[in-house]
Amino acid sequence: MASSINASTTAGLVNTADTSAILQLQTGGTTAISIDASQAVTMAGRTTNPTTISVGNATPSTSGAGITFPATQSASTNANTLDDYEEGTWTPSFTLNAGSATLTSASGSYVKIGKQVTVLFNISFATATAATIDTITGFTFPFANNTQYGVGALRENSNTGFIWQLRGNGNATTATIRKYDNTQVLTAGDTFVGTLVYFTD
Repeated sequence: MASSINASTTAGLVNTADTSAILQLQTGGTTAISIDASQAVTMAGRTTNPTTISVGNATPSTSGAGITFPATQSASTNANTLDDYEEGTWTPSFTLNAGSATLTSASGSYVKIGKQVTVLFNISFATATAATIDTITGFTFPFANNTQYGVGALRENSNTGFIWQLRGNGNATTATIRKYDNTQVLTAGDTFVGTLVYFTD
């Protein structure tokens, strides 16, 4: 369909007949976009300039600026297509190989961009009796089921200051935790501060 600029057209690019100098993009007489003399833009009935665009089935936000992704990922098979962005919090927990332990506190946050997930967390133990720790659990997204599970670092921040290693378990929401010397002994009062970057399928 050819576009036209005149007052009588109801489809295409339409200029108002009066002196208001409003330019409109219409289909069947319905205005989708209008630009007034001050260059203010109205889209589909909105009264303010749009500052957010949407992806997939997401609804653009009415405030702020940026790109809005749907709450549920609209996955793409194209490796070069960004199809998801998400920020949130999670609560880490743990499993033991032996003994018993209780938590004082546990908190975490994450950012997911496409398949890449970055997590930060803090987990503090109130008690530990003959305990050896095995995994940190509760990650929001499972680790990819391949050889690049993701490796991160933790620092015991209260008792010793030792560095521990965290390695994701493929196709699971758990990561194995080991001290720098491959031991697993947990002590009352231990507080771990960690970060991990990994891929999810």
